[in-house]
Amino acid sequence: MGFVEGVAQRFRAWWRSLSAGDRIVALATAAFLPLFVLLFLLILQIRSNLQTQINTQVGDLADGVALNAASMIEVAESTATALADSPTFQGQHANSAGQVLRRALAQHPTFINLWAAGQDGRIYASALPLPPGLPPSIASEPYFQQALSGTTALVTGRDIPGSPGTFAAITAVPVRVDGSVNGTLQVAFQLTGLQGTTQFIGLPPSSVVGVIDGQGTIVERSLDPERWRGVNVSNTSEWANISSSTEGVWAGPSIDGVQRLHGYQTIPGTDWKAIVGLSSADAYGPIASTTATELGLLAAAALIAGVLTWRAKVLADLTEIGQRRLQGVIDQMPESAVVTDPEGRVLVANRALSDLVGVAIQPGRSFREQVEPAGAWLQDAKPVAWEEVPLERALRGETVRGAQLTLQRPDGTRHDLLINARPVRDASGRIEGIVSVAADITALKDLDRAKDEFISVAAHELRNPLAGLKGYTELLLRQAKQEGLGPEMLQRLQTMDQLADRLASLTNRLLDISRIELGRLELVRQPTDIVALAREVQQTLQLTTTAHRLALEAHPDRIVGDWDPGTLRQVFSNLVGNAIKYAPGGTIAILLQQEDGQVDAFVSDQGPGIAPQQVPYLFQRFRQAGGTAAERAGGLGLGLYLARRIVEAHGGRIGVQSDVGHGSTFWFTLPLRAGQTAREPDPSLLARVAAARQAGL
Repeated sequence: MGFVEGVAQRFRAWWRSLSAGDRIVALATAAFLPLFVLLFLLILQIRSNLQTQINTQVGDLADGVALNAASMIEVAESTATALADSPTFQGQHANSAGQVLRRALAQHPTFINLWAAGQDGRIYASALPLPPGLPPSIASEPYFQQALSGTTALVTGRDIPGSPGTFAAITAVPVRVDGSVNGTLQVAFQLTGLQGTTQFIGLPPSSVVGVIDGQGTIVERSLDPERWRGVNVSNTSEWANISSSTEGVWAGPSIDGVQRLHGYQTIPGTDWKAIVGLSSADAYGPIASTTATELGLLAAAALIAGVLTWRAKVLADLTEIGQRRLQGVIDQMPESAVVTDPEGRVLVANRALSDLVGVAIQPGRSFREQVEPAGAWLQDAKPVAWEEVPLERALRGETVRGAQLTLQRPDGTRHDLLINARPVRDASGRIEGIVSVAADITALKDLDRAKDEFISVAAHELRNPLAGLKGYTELLLRQAKQEGLGPEMLQRLQTMDQLADRLASLTNRLLDISRIELGRLELVRQPTDIVALAREVQQTLQLTTTAHRLALEAHPDRIVGDWDPGTLRQVFSNLVGNAIKYAPGGTIAILLQQEDGQVDAFVSDQGPGIAPQQVPYLFQRFRQAGGTAAERAGGLGLGLYLARRIVEAHGGRIGVQSDVGHGSTFWFTLPLRAGQTAREPDPSLLARVAAARQAGL
């Protein structure tokens, strides 16, 4: 057995070292070797195949035995838990408790005894009679100490109250009263239900089913159970083979000396092992009959192998070379790239991705298992759940473009990433893979942050000179009026005053943007009536235009929330000001609607509308609608971006609905209370607002 396994291992290593074409040649050559060599290789292959099949079957049988044993343990634990939750045991009523335990013992043939103990460890009730005199104490028993600490215990032993010398499994659960543990309840039971398993599933008589606890003690064994139950086998080869892992298959002598193929599986919720053993003779008996079948198939295949071998070798080598070239190409990419299957297992990954996450990405393993421990994912300094990472979104069918995330490594290094991910679909539309590419834009983001710092400092330094310029301009304007200077001079001074106001406004807007980008925006929340605030903006901006009529409608008339009135005034001023700027005339409607826990705000105009391709960029910095400078009507393109960041800082949402030639509706939603998140407006409400806008109402 050892020689065959060694030959198989060397053969597999040699096989992996060959190219795809060489493997085909080796197979074809083997088909034309003398019959005894061919027969040897065939038998070796058959043995390998049978071992794989048998290992799988034995492992599956061990899984079934583990689940069966787990259900028996669950019966004992659930019975103990149910009894512990009853008032009889919470109140430690000895007589009625004893009756309940005896009934439970009669209902479960696998139970050996049930007993209850107080907080001091004294047994006050037992299903089986106890020795006369002072009730025995279990205070020193490990299972009692564990249950008294508040957790369920599962052990084995022979010290069973009422049945001394009987080996059994013991489960102990705490009895709680008002959240405190005032005692325990124990159930001793045996897994005798496993004894008929071999006959039930049709295994040969020499097969064995058993359970061994975490200390190497046999809990149950289908062959000669009375002899083996309670025997510790921790110093045997059987225990050495099964104790190091949770599941597996191994071949060797059982504790009774019989050569068997063993499958073992950890019983769920325990450190116990369920074992199934088939004798080697029964396990490998089908080899002879299968060998004859394989010989016939191989002989038929040999007739055409020579014709196809060379062509297959060429194609296989070309495919392998193409794969190596592809891997070489993507390894040269500066961007991190990965391709996964629909279950998220890595198919191809390049070296840049391994360098990024700090671990070697291995094909065949889950992308999440390898990458998630590499660090924390952040967006705008906030944690991002793994389910929202672009590759996971692509697994759900989304196409993600330009997602900006930050990977914070455990060693403190930070990588700002621009990520694209998309599903690859087959002809029927099913997802057959995911492609994700991430560009490291850390240097660009650092430069962007430095730029924001510079803008913040520059704008702050400009405020004092601008204040002086504004003051002197107003002083000159007053003196000019007092001294009766001509209209031309007054017009020039008024123009200077207006330009100073505009420059101050732009400086303040740049300061606001820099505060947001640097994370320094602080909301001064207070109870604010958004209807009154909107009306104030309406009345103020109405004075700036005669071509437009500003209308306000609110439901109800007063909507109060926990908001920063100063920043919300900026949002309304930006939205209404944009409507005045872009719409040539007509009505500009402001609608406020209170919904469940939030307020929905709409600003509609009858302007030219916004082209669909421009909508995704409206709320970005330095982006404006319109294809020409005239259409964009001046400005820095910061108003909508500032409005978005202010709304999002309040926990709200912002968006736009526009039809070219029929005007636009900008909307935003705000939660009424801090710490909450607002939803998008109801689609039916958006539809009504759009219909009213298109009708010119």
